[in-house]
Amino acid sequence: MLFLPNANKILYTLARKLRTIVIDDDSTDIKGILDICNNSPLIEVVKTYSNPREFLENAPALDFDLCLIDIEMPGMDGLTLAQMLGDKPFIFITTADNKLRDALSLAPVDVVIKPIVKERLFRALEKAHELFINKREYELFNVAEAKKKVSLHLPDIILVITDANDPRNKIAFMRNGEKYTLMDCRLQGLLDICPALVQVNISEIVSLEVIAEVEHEIVTIKGITADDAPKFLNLGRTYRKSFKERLFYKR
Repeated sequence: MLFLPNANKILYTLARKLRTIVIDDDSTDIKGILDICNNSPLIEVVKTYSNPREFLENAPALDFDLCLIDIEMPGMDGLTLAQMLGDKPFIFITTADNKLRDALSLAPVDVVIKPIVKERLFRALEKAHELFINKREYELFNVAEAKKKVSLHLPDIILVITDANDPRNKIAFMRNGEKYTLMDCRLQGLLDICPALVQVNISEIVSLEVIAEVEHEIVTIKGITADDAPKFLNLGRTYRKSFKERLFYKR
């Protein structure tokens, strides 16, 4: 039976499959990916490459939406290749644990560790599919300070905390140092439209880009210039597993 994680979230039959390229120097791994993705409602593998340079030569003539990229390949690694894709989304598939932080800095849709678990790959493909059909960079919010709707650039939201005075509202800290009180806003709603954000505890979410360190369930954050922004977050027990999976720390 085909595994469809959270299938009720998307009516797959109403959105086309993502045309996908697989780049991996290991033919066995390519075959494994093809076997998993066979008859997938999410993607269609249109081409596979064992040589990343050959892919780059052919890329201008290829019609594709998504790449699945191995990180460790001879001649050119997947990190270098990903930086040449422009705005094309990609998922890393790798055994290179030591390069995960570098991989995350390139903002992949996800990173799947080998040996590939079918359910884990499908979760990554589902995320890519959702981003594709709901792709947007800006969203309108009711902002208390402006007393009107304000359009915010979603990738610039780096920290969100629940307003202590009114939990219905959330305080969003922006990359440029500004902050906004988002009225009647849910954390889950922000997580759904901001793929870089991850939940830390029941009242706070943060961008993967500003996480500096995690030690003893204390998350140290960096790059937030607002004077009243927290520098440390407590990692809640309920969210530890999902949080660490996003960061690919070993439990």
